[in-house]
Amino acid sequence: MIWIRRFSFSVLALAGAIFLILGSRENQDAPQDFVIVEYWEKWVGTEAAQMQQIVDDFNNTVGKERKIFVRYMSMTDVDQKTLVATSAGVPPDIAGLYDQQVAQYAALGAVEPLDDLAAAHGITEQTYLPVFWKGCHYNGRLYALVSTPGTIALFYNKQIFKENADALHAAGLSSEAPPATIDDLDRCAAILDQKNAQGRTERLGYDPLQSWYVPFNPYWFGDNLFDAATGQLTLDSPGAVHCFQWIAGYSKRLGLQTLMDYQQNGLVNFDSPQNLLLIGKLVMQQQGPWMANYVDHLNPSMSHVLVSKSEEWKLKNRADNYAWGVAPFPSAVPGLQNVSYSSFDVLMIPKGARHSQEAFAFMAYVNRQDVSEKLNMLHCKNCQLAHVSSNFLQHHPNPYIKLYQDLAASPNAHGVPQIPIWPEVFKELNDDSQSVALEGADPAAVLHQAQQRMQERYDRFHRIEIQRRQTGMN
Repeated sequence: MIWIRRFSFSVLALAGAIFLILGSRENQDAPQDFVIVEYWEKWVGTEAAQMQQIVDDFNNTVGKERKIFVRYMSMTDVDQKTLVATSAGVPPDIAGLYDQQVAQYAALGAVEPLDDLAAAHGITEQTYLPVFWKGCHYNGRLYALVSTPGTIALFYNKQIFKENADALHAAGLSSEAPPATIDDLDRCAAILDQKNAQGRTERLGYDPLQSWYVPFNPYWFGDNLFDAATGQLTLDSPGAVHCFQWIAGYSKRLGLQTLMDYQQNGLVNFDSPQNLLLIGKLVMQQQGPWMANYVDHLNPSMSHVLVSKSEEWKLKNRADNYAWGVAPFPSAVPGLQNVSYSSFDVLMIPKGARHSQEAFAFMAYVNRQDVSEKLNMLHCKNCQLAHVSSNFLQHHPNPYIKLYQDLAASPNAHGVPQIPIWPEVFKELNDDSQSVALEGADPAAVLHQAQQRMQERYDRFHRIEIQRRQTGMN
């Protein structure tokens, strides 16, 4: 297969992948007359254990009826291991991957199209919210189903807003509601910054670099990053340049040393008691709905201000019991509202999988409404489905889940651009944001160079892809 030649695998890595899958197939933990579906997933720890619950539920119900047994393996670097095993002819039947790999793996011919299987199970465009349905496609074909999604919004510390009410009100800002525009976000952030007697910054109102989603920030500035109609990246559009100028503005206001200090202690300590957001060192941050789980784990006092969590059902509004809040991340474009980046985890069937029919039966089960709601409540995420139950909204561990659900349903919800080289573009934009913020590089010049480099890469990849299709090679 031609796509194999684009990857260079060591003999040890290849042997390891073959040993991994063959070893698992020799495991006799399933009934002898059942079809065994090998499922590899990237999650570890709690999230892996929660998905195991879903696998067990399937094996004990639908799987038992249809004589299908899903064997679930949690592992790191699942994307690389899946490609290695696929190239060796021994892929898993299901791979749990990332949204950015849908277009990439589809273009490489490394995964199976799912249109017919989906139709046979009644999974259609009407099943999903548009942003997720679109993200599961490449070149008009369906290559993935969602396992769990995660829409991004503004997480903020309501208590710190209240403590600074006088200063916020004096600036014409609200202490009860978060900022609705980028300009208001910047003014709030400056007021909520706090320095000690020695002049060292002890708290940041906001820092654009304290986010995993910096490359997607142009969405809130009116740029889509890619124009599918023309096949052109738009990395140096006016919106993107404005976005990176905004990032540079924080560097100029806060100073390089402050940003460096926060870079070293911010996202590195995310899943720890030193999480800057939860110890009051950072007031606002781009975050997904799963943040509620981290609050409960790392600083539970922020989630029972009035009563214990077990009694919050007595309150008229659950959100009143929380010292934190969530709102749409503000836009820089007048009239552009409810913008979001909606990421998602995917399930795909690698090329050459032995049991694609049975594998899809499990994938369809995960996307059944009751099952999807259960998994997303366990993972503390919103749902990919077009319709959710009142139970999901009322009993979800995140009291703001309806806001996340509404953002994902918005016409201004964006996913990963559907281009095979997006992982490279993502890294490029991350590096460029560092250059602009920490090295003082000119945003327009940096993005112009990025546009040229990445467009050239995309055009080259696209030419090879067309050639592969024309010659009928997979």
